[in-house]
Amino acid sequence: MSIEALIQAHTEALLANTEAVKLLTLSLAGRTPIAEKPKSEKAKPVDETKVISAEEKKAFADAKAATELEALREAQKDETPTATPYETVRALVLKLAPTQRDAIKALNAKHGIANLKVLLDKEDDFSTVNDQAKLEAVYADLQALEG
Repeated sequence: MSIEALIQAHTEALLANTEAVKLLTLSLAGRTPIAEKPKSEKAKPVDETKVISAEEKKAFADAKAATELEALREAQKDETPTATPYETVRALVLKLAPTQRDAIKALNAKHGIANLKVLLDKEDDFSTVNDQAKLEAVYADLQALEG
């Protein structure tokens, strides 16, 4: 993700949060917009003991969640997909092995491999994956098996 896109996403999130804070401020100040107050009239002190209603809390939480979700989506949209490392797939296999051994064997047979090591050019070097697409397909199936 580029720095510009990250800054843009954070800026948009901050602007949305600012709007939510303004709405909350208005609700705490008796729903009178601050900008509409006459200049001769002094600002009324905010009653700090006023309880925020459940609807106002929910509206604020929804606005905040929507802002964060939009920022995450924007960040993910700009990310370039990265290859799944062999170590990650291997760790998942080791995690599932005690309880799902037969399912893992069936999954390997489905993909036409005896075990994960056949996807490596050198058995000792985990960075020498010769079929990244197959490794990612196995990983996706393992995640479904775990889920």
